Amino acid sequence: MKPKLKIIRIGSRGSLLALTQAHGVMRALQQKNPKYCFKLSVIKTTGDVYQGVELFKKNNIGVFTKEIEKRLLSGDVDIAVHSLKDLPTDVPQGLVLAAFPARLDTRDVLISKKKYTLKTLPKNATVATGSPRRKRQLQILRPDLRVVDLRGNLDTRVGRVLKNDFHAIVVARAGLLRLKRYLKYATPIPSHQILPAVGQAALGLEARIDDVTTLKMLTRLDHAPTRARVGCERAFLKTLHGGCRVPVGVNSKIYRGKIELQAFVFSTLNNRWISGILSGSVKKYEAVGIALAKKLLSRGAGKLMQEARDDGAVS
Repeated sequence: MKPKLKIIRIGSRGSLLALTQAHGVMRALQQKNPKYCFKLSVIKTTGDVYQGVELFKKNNIGVFTKEIEKRLLSGDVDIAVHSLKDLPTDVPQGLVLAAFPARLDTRDVLISKKKYTLKTLPKNATVATGSPRRKRQLQILRPDLRVVDLRGNLDTRVGRVLKNDFHAIVVARAGLLRLKRYLKYATPIPSHQILPAVGQAALGLEARIDDVTTLKMLTRLDHAPTRARVGCERAFLKTLHGGCRVPVGVNSKIYRGKIELQAFVFSTLNNRWISGILSGSVKKYEAVGIALAKKLLSRGAGKLMQEARDDGAVS
């Protein structure tokens, strides 16, 4: 008789994209750890149950992650797979982000039946997005556009644009790449036109800090350049005292042993913004993010963040 394999449970949201991401992680873990059995546990989060716009205007933090982290702390699951841009910068005591697999393309895309670009969208076109960051940058680039709120899973959002409810919608390209869907309708937006969100296109694998066996497994999936880039971005956001839905755009890159971070903090009330760029040793990636945040705060970024809180955009 074969010995019974120890089961490692992986917690994930139940959306198609979340499950696709979790299954990819599970396959990678199973391949590297054949003596263990990995099983997926689907966990409903507040953001999945209540998808109305108002939920995201009440400064709620971690609407897509809290319930998963609770199950992780209780021992119901051993690993949590998160879309990193949804994960607050403060990790609960007893948990740790143990690995960051290689990041995908960080750019946003326009999805439309006619494959519009930002330049070719008709005058006064209607573009839908639920992101304050995308909304503000669209309005600065194309003041004539009518930018409206849109929520729901990817299939729902794409279905709306294919039914001609909007001229276009804006989503992250990484989700399309992972699902292998809708790429024929997608036009990438250069990251210098619309800066991505902190952690966009990256996954965060979370575990209990005292679970040595699981931490060792996850370490083997860690991608050092991704850890440095997202670590820099998250240190920036944490120092700025921002959440996962603040009107902030970032762009990071690594070259010749250095990491460079560019960031914009946008007003939610008008076309004002504060921006900066800073580079430093890749070995001190968090210090670079912290220093840039302090630089922008000294120039008034805190006031723009307060505007966002008063406007209900921060969550």
